[in-house]
Amino acid sequence: MKHVWQCGSRCLGPMTFSVDLTGQNVTLSQEGQLASRDTSSFMNGLAFLSRTVKVDEKLCICIEERTSLWDGSLRVGFTNICPQRNSLPPASIPDLRDTRGYCVVPVPEDLCRCGVQLQFCINYAGMVIVQEIGGEKYYLKAEGLNLNNPLWVFIDLYGSTSAVRLLRSRRGNRTSCPVCPVDSISGNNWLAREAERQTSEEEHSYNHKTETRKIQKTSSCWKASLFLVQYASKMTIPSPRECSELTRAGLGVPVQESRGVDLHWTWQELNQFICSRYPLVNLDVIGFHFAKADKHGRLCRLHANTLKKIKKELADNILYIVPQTDIVLNEMITHPLSSVRNANSFSQSRSPPPVPEKQRHRLTSTSSFLSDSSRNSSVEDMDFSSLLREFQHMHLSGSEHVPVLVSRNKVLQRAKDSVSNSNFPWTKIPLVTFVGEEALDCGGPRREFFRILMMEVQSSLGIFEGQPGHLFFTYDQMALEEHKYELAGKLIAWSVAHGGPGLKSLDPCLYQLMCTQEFQLVDFNWHLIPDADIQDKLQKISSCRTMADLQRLQIEQGDWICECGFPGIYRREISIQDVPKIYSFAVRHYIYLRTSNMIHQFTKGLNAYGQFWDMVRTHWVEFLPIFTNMHESLSRSTFKDLFQIHWSKSGTKKREAEEETIHYWELVLKMIEDKKPKAPQNELHFEEILAFITGADEVPPLGFSQKPSIHFYQPEQRGCRLPYANTCMMGLFLPRVVKDEVELYRMLLRAIRDSAAFGRT
Repeated sequence: MKHVWQCGSRCLGPMTFSVDLTGQNVTLSQEGQLASRDTSSFMNGLAFLSRTVKVDEKLCICIEERTSLWDGSLRVGFTNICPQRNSLPPASIPDLRDTRGYCVVPVPEDLCRCGVQLQFCINYAGMVIVQEIGGEKYYLKAEGLNLNNPLWVFIDLYGSTSAVRLLRSRRGNRTSCPVCPVDSISGNNWLAREAERQTSEEEHSYNHKTETRKIQKTSSCWKASLFLVQYASKMTIPSPRECSELTRAGLGVPVQESRGVDLHWTWQELNQFICSRYPLVNLDVIGFHFAKADKHGRLCRLHANTLKKIKKELADNILYIVPQTDIVLNEMITHPLSSVRNANSFSQSRSPPPVPEKQRHRLTSTSSFLSDSSRNSSVEDMDFSSLLREFQHMHLSGSEHVPVLVSRNKVLQRAKDSVSNSNFPWTKIPLVTFVGEEALDCGGPRREFFRILMMEVQSSLGIFEGQPGHLFFTYDQMALEEHKYELAGKLIAWSVAHGGPGLKSLDPCLYQLMCTQEFQLVDFNWHLIPDADIQDKLQKISSCRTMADLQRLQIEQGDWICECGFPGIYRREISIQDVPKIYSFAVRHYIYLRTSNMIHQFTKGLNAYGQFWDMVRTHWVEFLPIFTNMHESLSRSTFKDLFQIHWSKSGTKKREAEEETIHYWELVLKMIEDKKPKAPQNELHFEEILAFITGADEVPPLGFSQKPSIHFYQPEQRGCRLPYANTCMMGLFLPRVVKDEVELYRMLLRAIRDSAAFGRT
């Protein structure tokens, strides 16, 4: 009997190889899940998956067979280029590796053992991550891939790897279906069911919105934000890392959306509601009480005895649920107490009897993907967007605002004055007003404020030195005493927390050292060092080739190398093989150890706002685009796809004029891509136009709240009205009548360069 697969709303699609996209020596079996290569050759083993994958979708495969006839091992890769049936090369390396739009990762040979389960994915930082389930992770930067475009995955059964099985994939709480069978009764394939699923999701979304509107109309309904902590003695709010771990394990923020709390409920109904939000914990057995967080992050017990009083005392803050006994993760034992408790048992007057510490309730983890070893991955699998959203959920106020009045030529000074106040409410949403400018902050002024602020932190604070994209901390004791490094950390955390840009300029090697990642610095480019004298010393170390060179180095640079933490330079047994180690020690000392006090103060400033640096250090790969220069310039196609066009009614004269304007608009984008005109002072960039329209020169970490748009206006009969923008609605207004693309280019250039302030066009 053929298995009938039911794809639900959490299905990512089938996990099979494409029959039409395999190498000459590849044979597919087991409904397209097993790919085998003829071992008479070590090549022609490419096999593409039958669908595109998503960023952060973790694909799991199993090495089924190996052969000792050939050397080499498995390769995996990603590409933006749609594969063609008759154009598969014999091997991914070097044929695809050297082709733009492809990323090929050779899997370490020690991982390619029979029966080993491997997991690989590409994250939003552009890093390809490969690991044995539960083992060490291997990283490779994917160059030339556009993560906004479709991603195809291929597997190269190369060398000793002769057979691979696809297991499944997952992304968050969504998983793939392992096969794509044909329904034996109706004959509908997976694509048809996928269409039905999407229709069902749309209906569900509509019904959910309808229910939400009904709830909002009911004044007695309260949408409470819940959070279940783990320990009965918990005195402070959990850190972002703890929040992530608890939520993944079934505590923390409930996974299921609640329809709200009816303020007319009895205590018994509230008890049942809270317990239903956390089905993996017997809260009705172990008991709990409510708490809220004060401004210092301490948990204070709520003593209200009615729901209305709890709501009034809590305001818009999170309602913390504190168990009467500790909840220990990843195990389950039978609890001796009854599963039913009195309806008022968690009120102040009738608290539950204490449970002995030896009888702590234990919780089974909800993660059941693939193998037991992968269940401990927890927060490591979260992408940057999820981390930042959870950080915002835990710390930011969604309804409270703080006014920020700034002058364009004193943005850094105004920000410094704000955060220097020990009571500065960084958790509130800043409402930015630029002095002398007409703008109501609905997002645009705030985006522009943080963009300008991050540029001034890099250039005007005086704590960074080096080339763009490879900045290092200055060794400045005066700046250390003035707490400038701490100030920079606070400003960066403030910006990122509210959806603004990060620093995006630290040297990647320095950033990894700051995140306590150990690695060799033998390949560090000494040209990046800002000090010419240190450059000369590092060059002499790296150019050592003979023992005579090493002896000369001992005489000329021996004392300095000792100061860098390598006293072994004077040992008799020193050899030319030690030169890479000497070079690494010298680089590490200069870029990291020498300025360790400055770096410590910088990270202290980041941690001042919600322990932000602790989260960054734990998820350092995901935060690479925030602290280092991994940003690629916007392409014409990417920039064009950002916008939606608001047309007039079809068939009207206005519509005809608008279509002609958009034609010239696209020609303008082509001119920018081709860098025409050549004069630098007349050159526009996509980032410059985006900043003019939205206030941000790149897509924010969490994306725009709405899609930027293009609108039209009727030009005046006399004079020349330039194109203008509304940064809050993120709309660009173009004239309906324009002579040609050159005129439109000049109008845009003048509008952008001559109107650097809000309310001036």
